[in-house]
Amino acid sequence: MRQQIDCAVLVLEAHATWMPQTLEVAQAGLARVRLHHLDWEAGQDLETAADQLIHLPVHAIAQASVSLRRFDVCLLPVSIDSLGWTRQALAAIPRGPFLPIVGIFRDLKSAAMQDLLELGLADFVRLPLCPDEFRARLLATVARVPRMGSLRESDHPGQAAWLQAVGILPVATPSEEVRPSTPEPPQLFRRRSVGGRPVRNATHSRATQFGQSIDTSPLLTEKDSFREAKARLIERFEKEYIEQALERAQGNIAMAARASNKHRRAFWALMRKYAIDAEQYRVEDL
Repeated sequence: MRQQIDCAVLVLEAHATWMPQTLEVAQAGLARVRLHHLDWEAGQDLETAADQLIHLPVHAIAQASVSLRRFDVCLLPVSIDSLGWTRQALAAIPRGPFLPIVGIFRDLKSAAMQDLLELGLADFVRLPLCPDEFRARLLATVARVPRMGSLRESDHPGQAAWLQAVGILPVATPSEEVRPSTPEPPQLFRRRSVGGRPVRNATHSRATQFGQSIDTSPLLTEKDSFREAKARLIERFEKEYIEQALERAQGNIAMAARASNKHRRAFWALMRKYAIDAEQYRVEDL
């Protein structure tokens, strides 16, 4: 588990009457959690209508994607008054949230909660806040979602190859003059026509890059929701990454954890989760 979790809190004037008190109640569950208050409304000349309750443009979160990646999680308070703005702000993020966002809901109905989850919230808590539940949900969210900031520039070729194969990272394309005659990475989908209407159909394939076998079997089935497909993608990434880290470290768990920039206990927990035995990666002395 991480020694400290950096948690961004989006501070909005519309929540000034209840959000500070909520964080005071939550303080009992914030051991090893460092809060960073983001008061984007303060001291800025924002182009918003004077009668609007939220004085931030709806694309504010999307535009802050780079600066927000230094955090592990973001707290987003939502009330009836800010529900419309929050929906638009989450929808404005092109490919969904780039870090896990946990909502703090006040007086929201179940339909609104479900809508925000479908727009990309990782989890939520409701008022009145229970510090123990808040801590458990926060830690579980951070533990199960990989930090996308660390995936932009990977130090491990095997990790980058896997992410390129499944479409998270773009595949580098050299200029036309020096382009090598290598096969293109496998596509997760192919198009065909049924009744004159094109549909997307998954293909089953495995890619081999950097000497590693990469599973690119389809992420989607007819019954899968977005969250189920996302969970399957994360599980596949975690298993492939742990196996490759152990292979590079020749089965040395401590060395593999250090190279992965993960605490040894967290690394060991992932090994147990996927029943990975480090013994098979160890090289016997001759």
